[in-house]
Amino acid sequence: MSGDEVLAAWLITMLDSEDDLRSPGSLAVEAGRGARVPRIILHEEGEPVAYAELRRVGRAVELATVVVDPGHRGQGYCHRIVHEAWERWRQDPIVHGRSVIPEINLAKAMRVGGESPEPSVVRGPLVSFTRDAAMAAGLVGGGFSMVQRRRRFSRLWLYRSDLATLPLGIQFAFLIDRTLRGLRLLIHRPGRILHHLRHGRDYRLFIRHTADAERLPPRRIGERQQEAQAKAIAQDVIDQLDSIAFTMMEPPVDSESVTAWDEGE
Repeated sequence: MSGDEVLAAWLITMLDSEDDLRSPGSLAVEAGRGARVPRIILHEEGEPVAYAELRRVGRAVELATVVVDPGHRGQGYCHRIVHEAWERWRQDPIVHGRSVIPEINLAKAMRVGGESPEPSVVRGPLVSFTRDAAMAAGLVGGGFSMVQRRRRFSRLWLYRSDLATLPLGIQFAFLIDRTLRGLRLLIHRPGRILHHLRHGRDYRLFIRHTADAERLPPRRIGERQQEAQAKAIAQDVIDQLDSIAFTMMEPPVDSESVTAWDEGE
């Protein structure tokens, strides 16, 4: 099998065992999915161990179908997935459906002195839904915020919703997306419909806003602080060793004094 088919076979096995995730397609469909959906794939010794998709839903980008092989859980792969998703979301125009060749406004460039300001890649928020505690911890460590459920006009103030806090255009896009996914489940995996209805209110919305696109995740800030502390400690040890070596050095001996001592003077 090709590399895409090996990944597809592994992914189908993972999706079959996780009712919270989307239903898997055929081997050919999953193997060709990479040409349509931006993906994050982590390998260990040449074998896939973690997977996620970055799906466009309106102007938002959804981090979805996050899978970590059961034999490799608890090793930080979820945090790596979340971090790479943030990097792709803020840097990769393809994730947002944009061309890799930026548009240049010549008239504006001439007005501002010959240089056109670099356009922002990010079009909308990065969001993710989960009811898994480990995934929620990875999202918070990656700079996401859990959205509090509130009553909104779009819900006629009848119940609290976190999705209702998003712009109406994104809400409508999610409504269409979830309706289509529900229809596919009804056709291919009707048993999972009951699972999603039973646990629908357990899923929480996590979001990174466009204004925070360049803000380092708390986990990365902590890692940088630890690296800085380690470098400072290492430099302090080196300085102390240099100081000890300096104090242990023998004072220079005058050659005339040595000659005089040898002659008994």
